[in-house]
Amino acid sequence: MHRALWGIADPEQLAALALLLEEYAKEMGISGGQQERDRLAERILVLFNEGVAPDEIRRRLDSNQASPAQPE
Repeated sequence: MHRALWGIADPEQLAALALLLEEYAKEMGISGGQQERDRLAERILVLFNEGVAPDEIRRRLDSNQASPAQPE
């Protein structure tokens, strides 16, 4: 998987990120529509756009190394 341009993922990358979000949210008991789920999705996308591969994103989420995105 190649580093994405900010906000751009090919269909394969998007599918992998969506699956990661769904699996991780389910494991953590986060359901749709919750702010926590939105923050998780944002963390995943920020890491991805920094060039972090989905398997490494998962490791960082598991070890809490992925810091939450800063509010605007």
